[in-house]
Amino acid sequence: MREVPGAGGGGRPPWWRNPRILAVAAGVIVAGVVLGVVLTSQSSTNSSNQASGQQQVALQPVAATGQDPFTGSVAAEQPASSAYASPAGATPYASPSGTLSGGDAGLYGGSQKVASCDVPKLSGYLAANPDKAQAWAGVEGIQPNTIDAYLKGLTPVVLRADTRVTNHGYSNGQATPYQAVLQSGTAVLVDSYGVPRVRCACGNPLKPPADTGASTSYSGSAWSSFSPDHVVTVTPAPKKVDSMVLIDPKTGKPFTRPVGGTGQNDTSASPSAPASGGSSSHGPSSGSSSGSGSGSPGGPSSKLPGSQSPKSGGQSGASSASSYSAGVAGPSSAAGASSYGSPAGPGSAPAQ
Repeated sequence: MREVPGAGGGGRPPWWRNPRILAVAAGVIVAGVVLGVVLTSQSSTNSSNQASGQQQVALQPVAATGQDPFTGSVAAEQPASSAYASPAGATPYASPSGTLSGGDAGLYGGSQKVASCDVPKLSGYLAANPDKAQAWAGVEGIQPNTIDAYLKGLTPVVLRADTRVTNHGYSNGQATPYQAVLQSGTAVLVDSYGVPRVRCACGNPLKPPADTGASTSYSGSAWSSFSPDHVVTVTPAPKKVDSMVLIDPKTGKPFTRPVGGTGQNDTSASPSAPASGGSSSHGPSSGSSSGSGSGSPGGPSSKLPGSQSPKSGGQSGASSASSYSAGVAGPSSAAGASSYGSPAGPGSAPAQ
């Protein structure tokens, strides 16, 4: 009679008694259990956020590319973005909050005569990657063959406040939208209504944020100055602007950049000059603007952030405070200083 292998005698032991097979089987079971726990935890977290009505918002520091970037960074290296991003920078200012108009003078900053974003580099990269160009153009509502002309009509600036946007990564041949807060100091391209359209650190197309009134859950690494109460949303200016009044972080002085300009045509701006075509239509004014020369307090024709208020008579401790309000939501200081400008004057709380 022939012996059945593994049935006893001199044959090999049955598989359920083989230690190697048992060890492999145990490893597979443990891995399956761990994966199940992770997936269950993630599902539970997502379900919890959905049940509580919380919206996920990614925090994106100045230089971080973020998730699924369209391109490498096309941000210029020259502007000192740290002067915007750090309260210890050359021109600190109390953080604004609420909704601001894209036409507000001093809403954005930049280094005079220097573009904060390399537009030709971004245009060339998208032209060399037609799949990405197709997805990118779809977000902006244009045709891929018009990307270069579209980009040349945008203006390179730097954010002066933490700003909420709808960002778009690139994954599996598609643009993937997600809500994000871009840190003050981030280089962006804005359109002729002053609305951010491109984030230069990753080449991602941007759109205005969605559901800003929803309860929010932030993810990612928060910078030291971040506060949910000091995040702004930019709305389109009432009409197209021809130029933008920006603030240079090194000097604190305003200058004018034509829409679509790359720095070469920048000119010095009068401290009381409004952004061309822009007006503020949000939030209450901050009281009378002393020495602003404006008939309507709180409007964009009052003093710019970072500017020096006029001296009346002798040297006054308040002479270095900005009297610009530009319709920024929230109260200004008792001296009429802006809650969105250069170092706060007497009676103002210091930036946190």
